[in-house]
Amino acid sequence: MEQPIFRAVELLDMAVEIELRGLEFYEACLARAEHPQVKQALQFMAKEEARHGEIFTRMKEGQVLYELPESYPGEMRAYLAGFVSDKVFPSAEDHPKAMSLDDTDRVIETAIEFEKRSILFYSAMKQVIRPSEGKIVEQVITEEHSHIRRLLALRKDLEGSGSTADEGRG
Repeated sequence: MEQPIFRAVELLDMAVEIELRGLEFYEACLARAEHPQVKQALQFMAKEEARHGEIFTRMKEGQVLYELPESYPGEMRAYLAGFVSDKVFPSAEDHPKAMSLDDTDRVIETAIEFEKRSILFYSAMKQVIRPSEGKIVEQVITEEHSHIRRLLALRKDLEGSGSTADEGRG
């Protein structure tokens, strides 16, 4: 087994960074969206990413905090951004899926795909987190599973309201 190289607080920093990237992704998609239900789904996802960022920030409370010395201001933020880059959320400008989010089904399926990728990422990270802090990783994974459940419920609600998969397509 690999030696633990990350602390839970660092994983939570990564989780906050991932949620921020998700928020940016959905907001960029929202700026291009035209159909009201597509906009509604993207707004929902943006709010969820912001909510998760707040949850993961609160989870850091009570954790052993330490700051690594930085060679320049913002070095750790740049490191975290580089580490999580494209692990879960791509850059909206560079990702073809962002350009094709033209119906609610596609928005929700894409969001579920990203949530699954985040669960895989955190599951892999669990191997390099101190075993004594593994519960924190499980809590993060549980939050991501709750995101999938909320997405499935949103899809069901939209289907119940009479929307169709093709409604957003012109």
